[in-house]
Amino acid sequence: MTNTTAPGWAPAPRQGLVPLYPYGFGTIMGRSFAALRGNPKVLLLFVVGVQTLAMTLYLAALLGISAAAFSRADTVDPASAEFQDLMWGAAAITLIGGIVLTFALAAVTTIAQGVVIAEVSHAALAEKAPFSRLWKRVRPAFWRLFGYSLLIGLATIIALAVLAVPLVLLGLANTPVTWVFFVVLLLLELLGGIVVYAWLGTKLFFVPSAIVLERVRPFRAIARSWTLTRGRFWPTFGVAALLYLVTNIAASVISSALSLFAPLITSTLVPFGVGESTSVAATVLGFVFLGLSSILSFAIASIMTIITGAGGVLTYIDARMREEGIDLRMRRYVEAHGDADDPYEFLEGAQPSPHASPVAPPTAYPAYGAPPQYAPPQYGAYATQPPAPGAPTVPASSSDGHAPSSDGPVPSSDGAVPPRPADPGSRPQPPAPPV
Repeated sequence: MTNTTAPGWAPAPRQGLVPLYPYGFGTIMGRSFAALRGNPKVLLLFVVGVQTLAMTLYLAALLGISAAAFSRADTVDPASAEFQDLMWGAAAITLIGGIVLTFALAAVTTIAQGVVIAEVSHAALAEKAPFSRLWKRVRPAFWRLFGYSLLIGLATIIALAVLAVPLVLLGLANTPVTWVFFVVLLLLELLGGIVVYAWLGTKLFFVPSAIVLERVRPFRAIARSWTLTRGRFWPTFGVAALLYLVTNIAASVISSALSLFAPLITSTLVPFGVGESTSVAATVLGFVFLGLSSILSFAIASIMTIITGAGGVLTYIDARMREEGIDLRMRRYVEAHGDADDPYEFLEGAQPSPHASPVAPPTAYPAYGAPPQYAPPQYGAYATQPPAPGAPTVPASSSDGHAPSSDGPVPSSDGAVPPRPADPGSRPQPPAPPV
């Protein structure tokens, strides 16, 4: 039995989604997928369910607006001038309705993105937060996050328009020489666009996380992301690119399988060549399967978006651990059971984590004959394990019951820095007994 009255004893921190020290590429990739298991009630039922429902309503509303707008043209002679006016009016109504519905769908997607960021940040602190608590963090950042999405969309449209202007001018010239220049310029723009998109996407990879967790405005979040990726461009690019490839390939494979089986099911249920009524039934059934496959594909894409978003948050937390030492504040927060300052708050002049250096002090192992240490449980539970004799500890609270105010590592009596915690799930072995 553990002796909880021994000098220097302190309960081990709860195990969260990630270790409370700077981690690496493999941890980010693995924990991005594991985030789905931490709080499925929020991530699957809300993020995926609500987004899929919103997409279903979007398609139904857009179809209804189009049918109502263009149905008026059926009562008019197609050769008349009124028919043309009705068609132009129906097209305008459908376009305006589509824009409004797109903004509404983007708002739902923004909320889902913020919920993913908030959930992963709580999971990293070994907390399984309900939606109400996540919403308290997301609600103040909603308009800033939505405004950033609009800003990115507007910048993309302007960039595409600028790139399209010279291509249109070369196409209008319609000479053999201009078409050669058209092809060359198109290839250069495609290659250059991919490079610029990858570079900007990496430099802005932390913007949504900074908006939600640091509660800053979009332009301040852009500056924060730019600073945090300085010197860490390639690791950040590797995580973003690999997550993008894995999720998009998986979504494409599943969507292709659905598109392949839908015609087979339709032709099996309604054979062709029987009559006009059968042809109409086949057409209707085809549209139904097309809509269902689109909705299912969107649900799968939402799951992949959760994985990508989780990877972005974990990369952001790792970068802040290395640059600003928030792992020390996260440990104090966990050990104080949440009765401490928000560890994700930006503090001016914060120092890098002492555990980020490759020459960080090794983990202190127990002396021979000491009680064995066991791996801490999954996050949400508590573990008690005695530290090694003489190993410094980070106190959970001060004598007055409040969390320490220092942002740096708490030294021991001889001025030593706390050792880097052991990897989750590891079980140190005692050294061999003396011969």
